Amino acid sequence: MNQNDIVIPETWRALDVAGWHSPILIFGSSDSGKSTFARYLYGRLTAHYDKVAFVDADIGQSSFGLPATIVAGMSQGQADRDFPPGGMRRMCFVGSNTPVGAMPSVLMGLYRMKRFVLRQKADAVLIDTSGLIDPLHGGADLKWAKVELFRPCTVVALAREQELEPLLSPLRHLPDVTLIELPVCDAVRPRTTEERRAYRAACYRAYFASAQRLPLVYRQLAVFPDQAFTPGRLVALEGRAGFTVALALVESANDVAVWLCTPWDEKAQVATLRLGNLRIDMETYQDARL
Repeated sequence: MNQNDIVIPETWRALDVAGWHSPILIFGSSDSGKSTFARYLYGRLTAHYDKVAFVDADIGQSSFGLPATIVAGMSQGQADRDFPPGGMRRMCFVGSNTPVGAMPSVLMGLYRMKRFVLRQKADAVLIDTSGLIDPLHGGADLKWAKVELFRPCTVVALAREQELEPLLSPLRHLPDVTLIELPVCDAVRPRTTEERRAYRAACYRAYFASAQRLPLVYRQLAVFPDQAFTPGRLVALEGRAGFTVALALVESANDVAVWLCTPWDEKAQVATLRLGNLRIDMETYQDARL
C-alpha cells in the first residue's frame, strides 16, 4: 500500500518521527485508524532508515499477515517504501483472532519477533497492536507487558476522548518511554462484525487456495496444547526456532497420523504441531471458536 492511498491528517504530517526512540508501538481501540497510521508511519520511517521492521500483532485484522498470527516483515532499503515490506518475513502462530484467552501466545510471539528483528539489525522497529483496550478483559495489562518487552520505546496512542486513560495514565510517568497522543481521525469508518469476519474469511480462502491433503505423523513431533484433532481446527506447522512454516486445517486423524489441508510444500522441516482454538469452515472459511 502506498502512502498516496491514505488520507493523511495534518496532525500526522506534523510529527517529527526522526527523533523517536525505536521500537515504536501503536495503541488504539478497534476502528481508531491505528493500522492505517502504522502503515503511514512505516512509509515515513523508510525515508530515514535503510532497514525498517514492521511487526503486525493485530491478530484479528492483520494488515499483511494471516488472522490468528503475528507477522514481521523487513524493508529492503530506502527504495522499499510501499506497504507491505518486501524483504524477509517471519510468522508466529497465536491460534486465536483475539488476545483474550491467548495472551501468553501473543507475548511469546512478540518475544520471538523481537529476537528476529534484532538479529536482522533493523534500524527501526514498528509494532501495530490489536484493538483490545478494555481493562476488564486484560487489555491494559497486555499493552503494559508489550511496553516492558520493548523498552526503551515510543508509544503512539490514537484515542477518542478518555477511552485510553486507564492504559496511558501510568505510561506518562514511565522512564524510557515517550508517549505521543493523537486524536482519532474524522475519516475513520467503523467496520461491522460481519465485515471483520468476511475479511478474515477472505484471507483464509486465499491462503488455502493452493492447499493439498497431506498426512503428518504427529507421534514424531511436539504437539501443543493437546491432541484433539477436530475437523477444521486451525493448526500451525512450526520449525525448530518456533516460527510458523505453514498453517493447516485438520481433516481427520488416527493414533499415529493426522491428515491436513495445507499449502506446506514439505521442504521446510517441521518440529512442532501447534493447535489453535479456532475452527475454520472448509467451504465458507468463516472462523469460530472451539
